[in-house]
Amino acid sequence: MGMMYCPKCKERRQASKKLDLWRLPEVLVIHLKRFSYSRSMKHKLETFVNFPIHDFDLTNYIANKNNSRRQLYELYALTNHYGSMGSGHYTAHIKLLDENRWYNFDDSHITLISEDEVNTAAAYVLFYRRVKTEEAAISNGA
Repeated sequence: MGMMYCPKCKERRQASKKLDLWRLPEVLVIHLKRFSYSRSMKHKLETFVNFPIHDFDLTNYIANKNNSRRQLYELYALTNHYGSMGSGHYTAHIKLLDENRWYNFDDSHITLISEDEVNTAAAYVLFYRRVKTEEAAISNGA
């Protein structure tokens, strides 16, 4: 919620902005804003974002209500950025779906990590894949 200019009454009014999506892709890429720019300042944002790994449900954000299927996504990869605006280092966490295990890729070093280690304040770009409804029921033990 915030103050927004109303073109009808030509005044600033309390309002909220909403965005609906018409259709979702098979692969959803979310880019977290880690770098902030203003006229005099440039700095990196280190905010921890608690993003979901399983059952990322976007059903309520679909404007096209004719599609009644649940829109579930699962995280399968992400990039991390460590460092500052001027210099930094990128790594990746990738889930090998055949193994159902997560790995950290850091230059030439590849290490097995637990799912608890996937979400950090260094997360930068998130890669989700659409989960078929039947597939989601199986993975949740239903």
